[in-house]
Amino acid sequence: MYCERVVMWIDVKIPYEPRKRLADAYNRSMENTTAEWVLLLDQDVFVSCNPLWYLICLDAVKALANTKAGLVLCMTSGSRQKSLQRVSLTDTDQIEDHIDIARKVYKEHGNKIERFPSTIITGFFMLVRRTAWQQIKFNQVVKGRVGGIDVDFSSRLVEAGYNIYILPGLYVYHRRGIRKLDFP
Repeated sequence: MYCERVVMWIDVKIPYEPRKRLADAYNRSMENTTAEWVLLLDQDVFVSCNPLWYLICLDAVKALANTKAGLVLCMTSGSRQKSLQRVSLTDTDQIEDHIDIARKVYKEHGNKIERFPSTIITGFFMLVRRTAWQQIKFNQVVKGRVGGIDVDFSSRLVEAGYNIYILPGLYVYHRRGIRKLDFP
């Protein structure tokens, strides 16, 4: 008797495109994978605050397999974060403080998955379902600008009948401002 085993994984990508063509970089990342789920990360994100981050994401996509989920988000912190994904008022750059926040958030919420009540998202961490993306795709909202691509995508995703979810137990430190490294 033959037993087929379904292997599920998440392809993790840090898209980049010169000249602020982030939508092109997102689309290229989505095109160049065979995974059903792709995690698009900004280069200034510290996922290591919770060493279980990949397993939490994997549990989420398995739980959402037979749903109309199109996008999964996580929690973050920082004074510039204005979306509902914000978890704390800390503005410290000390990684130890963010590890403590991640620990507390995970202890309180674990691997819980909740519907996200808005399309106003912060796109530093987007776990995107590839089949949803094939219908929606990312648009460069304003030529030469990065902002708005994530909100435009999430809005069109919901309009197409997909749901957005959040992992309230997964905290990721988004250290905004680390856009480039200067080398001597």
